[in-house]
Amino acid sequence: MVRLLRMTAFALVVLLAVGVFHPTTADTLAAQPTVRQITLIDDGVESTHETTVRTIANFLQEQGITLYPADEISRDPRVHVSDGLVLEIIRAFNINITINGETTQKAVRRGANVEEIKYYLQEELETTLLFDGDLQKQVYEEDYLEFDTWRSRIEAEITKIPYETERLVNTYLPRGTVNVIREGEIGETRAETKVVYINEEEYTREFVGEFTSMPINRLEEISPSSAFVLGALADTSCPTFAYVRRLTMNATAYTAGFSCTGKRPGHPAYRITRSGREVEHGIVAVDPNFIPLGTRLYVDGYGFAIAADTGGAIRGYKIDLFMEYRADALRFGRRNVTVFILE
Repeated sequence: MVRLLRMTAFALVVLLAVGVFHPTTADTLAAQPTVRQITLIDDGVESTHETTVRTIANFLQEQGITLYPADEISRDPRVHVSDGLVLEIIRAFNINITINGETTQKAVRRGANVEEIKYYLQEELETTLLFDGDLQKQVYEEDYLEFDTWRSRIEAEITKIPYETERLVNTYLPRGTVNVIREGEIGETRAETKVVYINEEEYTREFVGEFTSMPINRLEEISPSSAFVLGALADTSCPTFAYVRRLTMNATAYTAGFSCTGKRPGHPAYRITRSGREVEHGIVAVDPNFIPLGTRLYVDGYGFAIAADTGGAIRGYKIDLFMEYRADALRFGRRNVTVFILE
């Protein structure tokens, strides 16, 4: 029994001695970081590394390795590092690119072809590029590529079409009253041309078409006292004007066309009367020795008019009525009409 006690005591002494010379701490009990081996192939140069970091991104940072936009890496940098991992980086290279005569260097990925480079350049510059060559050609370091810019736009030549004012006589309106029933709207003719520019210089010009929006005439309602409007009130069954003389005259009709005036569009006197006014419905030609120019008239069946023009065949009791369209003038022909010389 005594011997057993002595052996136990001796064992305790040994354990205590071990504890003194080899103390156990929390650090010695904690898990040691795992060391992993990575094979790195950077632009064809192979090297082996040991690391304890968790992700590929951490490893790249640890090694001071920078990736540029056109560089390619075989694994996602967010992936965790595993022992024996092989990581390959394919570095981009520079090529020479000329656009609109200006040359710059551009980093592109290895294996890229012209079509791929053209696509990304168009996205970057927000323009369309043209390449005179094989788009499937693979590019190599220090290659030279030349592109032309292409753009088009529509040019429009706009001609305004003025509206006219239509007036209706209302015998029930108070004297001097003018009511606007409808406002006028100007129309326009739009001639469109497509222009193509290459390298910002005009290359082609192609007529697209002509588009017209017709004007909307202004519509007014007037009282009889305001009723002297060229062409208004063509029927004297309910006259609302005062006149000083009533005549029966032999009437014909004319237009601004060459067959009547000997002038075509572009002639400086085209549509211009003897008095200097431009022709419109309500302008009539008279013999100024018989009816002075500027005299206000009412021609039954034609409307209010003003003597503003003359004609070689218009003498004495003859009157020539302006009409816009040749068909209307031919339809009118020659006839006797009642003409009132107004106050």
